[in-house]
Order: sequence, then C-alpha cells, then structure tokens
Amino acid sequence: MDIKRIKGIENYLYDDDIEFRAFNPDVKIVGNWREGVTGDWVYTDDNYVIQIIKRSALKHPGYKSPRNVVLTVCGSFIIEQKTHNILGEHGVAENIYSFSGNYKAIYERAKDRKLNNREFLFAQYVAAGEGTISAYKKAYPKAKDENYIKQKTNFLLKQEGIRTMVKEEIKKILENEGVSPEYVVQKYKMIVDLSDRDTDKLRSLDALGKMLGLFDTEKKQEQLTVFQGFTPEQMEALSGKNNTKLVAHKEKDED
Repeated sequence: MDIKRIKGIENYLYDDDIEFRAFNPDVKIVGNWREGVTGDWVYTDDNYVIQIIKRSALKHPGYKSPRNVVLTVCGSFIIEQKTHNILGEHGVAENIYSFSGNYKAIYERAKDRKLNNREFLFAQYVAAGEGTISAYKKAYPKAKDENYIKQKTNFLLKQEGIRTMVKEEIKKILENEGVSPEYVVQKYKMIVDLSDRDTDKLRSLDALGKMLGLFDTEKKQEQLTVFQGFTPEQMEALSGKNNTKLVAHKEKDED
C-alpha cells in the first residue's frame, strides 16, 4: 500500500484486491480504470487498486470531441488514449495533475520507494514496545481482516526500510534511558574487573570479544535489541537472518 495526501485527504494505492478488501470489506471494485467515474475504486492495468479522484472532459485542439480524463493517485490519464496505462508497480505520482502515460514524473516504486507515513508509524510503535499486531492496527486503524493483518506484519518486518527504522527508533529509546554503546561496554568491563565468579567474567569477556570482532571467523552476525510482542518468526524476519539472539527486553508500562 502506498499513500499520498492530497488537499488534506489520504489517497491510497492498494497492492491488490485482497489488501483493498482488508480495509474496505463492503466497498465494490468497479472494474478497469477506464470504466470508472469520480469516486469509484478501480483496477490499474497491472491489477493494483486505486480510486478515481475525478473524471472530467478535456477539450484539445487535436481532437474533434472532448477526451475523458481521470485523475488518480498515480497521475492523470486520457481514457481514449490506448498508450496510457496505469501501472501500480510504479507507485504514486510526484505530480498527479501531469499526464503520466510515460511515467517520467513517477518514481520507480521497486527501486526508490520510501516508507509512507503509516509504515513509519508502524515502525515507531514496534520500537516503542508495542506488540506487532497491535502496532499494525494502530498504524492502520481501518484494517479489519485479522488474517491479512498477521500476514502483513510479517511482510513489513522483512522490509529493509522497516528494520532500519525500528533499529534507529530503538537506539533513540535506549539512549534516552542512558543506555549507550559506551555504557554497555563499561558494564561488561566492570563485571570482568569486579566479579568473583569466573563464569560471569568469561561471559562478559566473550561479549566484549564479539563486540571487537575477535571471534568473527565467518560473516559477522548482528544482534538486535527487540521488545515484547515478537514471535520467534518475527524476530528472525526483523533481523533478516537465522538464529536471532534476544539481547534486551523492555516491558511496556501500562496506564
């Protein structure tokens, strides 16, 4: 799903009809975009789902009769122009009022797509300690289908942009609590210097050694700070690797 705010109103580009119906269970999809009128939800030429923001007539000196034009989150398109195809995979248009048959005004969704506001909000909720399902429902309050929500949370946690945002937000939270990398190293070193138990010293030395890369005989494994609400599968998805290790836990304060 992509979202573009136009004149204070959020306009959506849904990946498919399954995603659309998870948010709009009682709303009809009319058909291909060339059949839609103002307010209709329609399919793009590659089966994404968008809404016709406005359909109007356009007078042009090159045509004897006015052309029908639709304004969408993907741009403006002439219905009678067969070379004008709306492709949801290209994402939302930078300028929806430009005629976008060649997509020069549109960023390439697969390459340049950044987190939209809802995805950013989801990442912030997860980083703050919200359970992943709850975080999704808060970020996407219109989502109703429970199975879809579960699938979507797992999908989002596998996205590089989401993982990066969660890590950054977690780092901010820990730093606000005084837990910096320097603080962690100091505490491990204190255990090594002061502990009477050899097992505690060895564990601390092992942790410090890994931080310094002393035991990296293969590809360095990343350790993530994660919070409550993650299943083992979600923790693995968030790290992007197998054998994810839980290195910290934050309980959420209840009001």
